[in-house]
Amino acid sequence: MKTAKFINTVAALAIAATVFTACSSDDDDNSNNAQNGQNVPVSQAVTAYDDLNYFQNAIVSIDSVGNFISRNYGEALYDNDTTHLYIGVETLAQAESIFREWVAPNGNVAKTGNELTYLLTDVQGRAEGTIFFKAASSASIVAEVTPSSPTLLKHFSKVTFLSNSAWPHNDSSDEVYRLGDTRRLTVDHRVSGHKQDVYTFVCIREKGHGVNAMYFAISPDLYVPKTWTPKDLLYDVAAVPGEAKAKTVATLLQQKWDFYANILNNISGGGKLNRGEYYWIDKKITYAVYTNQYAINLSNGQIDGWDFQWHNPEKHFILAIDYLNY
Repeated sequence: MKTAKFINTVAALAIAATVFTACSSDDDDNSNNAQNGQNVPVSQAVTAYDDLNYFQNAIVSIDSVGNFISRNYGEALYDNDTTHLYIGVETLAQAESIFREWVAPNGNVAKTGNELTYLLTDVQGRAEGTIFFKAASSASIVAEVTPSSPTLLKHFSKVTFLSNSAWPHNDSSDEVYRLGDTRRLTVDHRVSGHKQDVYTFVCIREKGHGVNAMYFAISPDLYVPKTWTPKDLLYDVAAVPGEAKAKTVATLLQQKWDFYANILNNISGGGKLNRGEYYWIDKKITYAVYTNQYAINLSNGQIDGWDFQWHNPEKHFILAIDYLNY
């Protein structure tokens, strides 16, 4: 249901109306309340998503103008077509499960036999195109994902799920990634100028064919969005997950919650993993009279927008690195 933007717009117009209309003492009170932010909720549940943006960034993250940030899923196996990505799987069910990770919450997916049709819409319900997931009859190809238009997606055009046994290249890395392993990783940190911090990250996804290992950490400090630098994010944008990757992180953590919580909560100087707690992610939306920074509840995957124009919410950041090549 694509209602959040409409509701937020109506709410913003209503608040703005109280600011600019003053015909009585009651109206004066309402105007003062609006100007003081008393009519702006601290947080609002996110119930509508831009499906195309969500799908795009689930596979290949891009910035606000479409520049490549990082590849989250898939490997280009052949130099003559680097936009064709491949992922190794054991079964069709596994391929479908990965595909559904790329679908925004409440996404319109219809299944007929072994084929899925994902009708993309923006937050106002306007059509943005279609994504097709189709099972293959080949012994080596399990399924293929294609868009309705070759220009719909940026930096990739197609995803093929190959049988792991048919993967054409051996993994040249001797690095072993095991769930729960920790390692110290460096991230860019922008507080005063530009500097780097080293945190202890935990492996929450092992490496596979076309799927990188994922390492996760929680910032040791709490942050209030209005105190951030003009660059908006305190951390390197490649390390702070957006909506889609944050949802993946939540799903991975929920599979072994107590296991990961025990590790993270015993790391000296790290942030804690707590059920019900919200953590900042890389998403911000400005409306007429308030601005929301998005945060995720990792224990259930719920994403809320938290106003920081009138309020002062403080939370930890989550960091997710899945672009290691060593």
